[in-house]
Amino acid sequence: MTPLRKQMILWMERKNYSDSTIKCYVTTVSMLGRYYGKCPSELSEEEVAAYLNYITKERGYSYGSISGAHSGIKLLWKQILDREWNTKLLPRPKRPKQLPEILSLQEVQRLIEVTRNRKHKAILGLLYITGLRMGELVNLQPSDIDSQRMVVRVRQGKGKKDRYTRLTRSMLAQLREYWKCYRPEKYLFEGMISGQHISGSSVQKIFHRSRKRAGIKRQVGYMYYVIVLPLIYWKQE
Repeated sequence: MTPLRKQMILWMERKNYSDSTIKCYVTTVSMLGRYYGKCPSELSEEEVAAYLNYITKERGYSYGSISGAHSGIKLLWKQILDREWNTKLLPRPKRPKQLPEILSLQEVQRLIEVTRNRKHKAILGLLYITGLRMGELVNLQPSDIDSQRMVVRVRQGKGKKDRYTRLTRSMLAQLREYWKCYRPEKYLFEGMISGQHISGSSVQKIFHRSRKRAGIKRQVGYMYYVIVLPLIYWKQE
């Protein structure tokens, strides 16, 4: 590990950045250095601007990837190298003005209904009614399901803050059936190895398999599945 990378990681750890954010920022700075074949600390503002233009125009990166690269390089520039960030030369990319593909309530209901595996069904159902982020879902523990107050405790969610989200009686019943079948040791949803949580990539694969099985051809991403308001479940309670 290079001294610059170590310094960057230690700074973000002290600031309590999430593991995923640290990985994203370190990776994007590493890619910048590989692109020019030299340490990122030796680059000029013009070279950084040219790189950001390259991944935008020539590589066609998504808005999220470009924004992540911008944030990671800016953090390195300001916090680690103690340099001024030229906002005119290095502006933050504008979010594209387009409506995302979002599943209808009927499509979500069909997607969950065609999911036969009890564990996968519980994952998709809980994601939908709570709107949990991927990292929040995979880190849930059985004790986070509060059946007395009908809430789910989210430990150290976005911004490293604990919060609660609502639980429905139908979802609680489904989780109880899942528990009887799987008996997870530590995490509510565990992977192939007992005591270790299921990976985010596995959850995404579950979602996309069920989407295809439900006959939904639109390429809807996981995030646009969980942001739909779960009205169909609230009405059933």
